[in-house]
Amino acid sequence: MEDRRMLIADSAIEVVARDGVRALTHRAVDSEAGLPSGSTSYYCRTRAQLLSLTVDRLTSLLRGFVEVSGIQELASSDADDVLSMLTRMIEGLLADYRGELAARSALIMELTGKDDTTDLVAALLDPSDLSSALDAAGLRDPAAAALDLLAVYEGLLWERTVGRLAGAEVDHQHDADLLGSALSRHEHRGGRLFGLLR
Repeated sequence: MEDRRMLIADSAIEVVARDGVRALTHRAVDSEAGLPSGSTSYYCRTRAQLLSLTVDRLTSLLRGFVEVSGIQELASSDADDVLSMLTRMIEGLLADYRGELAARSALIMELTGKDDTTDLVAALLDPSDLSSALDAAGLRDPAAAALDLLAVYEGLLWERTVGRLAGAEVDHQHDADLLGSALSRHEHRGGRLFGLLR
């Protein structure tokens, strides 16, 4: 029974990634999953339940990626190690989770203002995932630095998934430089700005 629910959820993600949230219907998911008509309705009586199952599965998949990435346990004194790991995460997400990224973007756009999207937004990376690493790297205010870093990280993933850079080859140095620029206004506890002596 749980395997069938997972198949339905994964198929729903595929539908949303390819055709958008408005295309998410019980019939479309049955077709995508190769299931008999009415199968999705058996597990999710309403469209709201189908959306909830889709969001829960998507959140679980992306959080799983973050948890195995090692970013939460990174304890380097060099902030460049954080930037390097983030560029590797971008590459890994684009290689293995491009559809999930597209579905996440579509769902956030559709559900914002209607449903709580906090978990879906945080699924990809949350400031708390970065705070320990940035603290170990010596940033004076790791929470603020994490927010700035995430703004650039999310922007890069958006552009590389559904924006102007979709399909372009990932340029690690370019991405690392942009991510580094997000930290350039933040001080180290040693009294210097990230990457720059005062």
